[in-house]
Amino acid sequence: RSDLEAAAKVEPLEQVVDDLKESMRTRHMIRLRRGECSIGAGFVWSDLLTDLERVADHCSNIAVCIIDTAENTMNFHASLRRLTTNNAEFDQMYQTFAEKYQISTQADS
Repeated sequence: RSDLEAAAKVEPLEQVVDDLKESMRTRHMIRLRRGECSIGAGFVWSDLLTDLERVADHCSNIAVCIIDTAENTMNFHASLRRLTTNNAEFDQMYQTFAEKYQISTQADS
């Protein structure tokens, strides 16, 4: 049962990773406009963010497959919708992870 509990936590965390990636990418664009970062470093940063997001996506795929296997459904998209749509437990886990992994809101970030 602990595998299913752990798998259920992956999708809300994956959503937080997506949000963080967008926020970090936006902040980087601001740094570029201010001349605080080089274009070369920007390519590395962008690649790193994309790679981390892909890792989170793969983890999500594995978690949904674990849930599907346990429930004998094997309908990935339906399971993903069920996990994320109108699901108070998902919303609570998402909020918990969003608070835990929030980035500073300093103006110079």
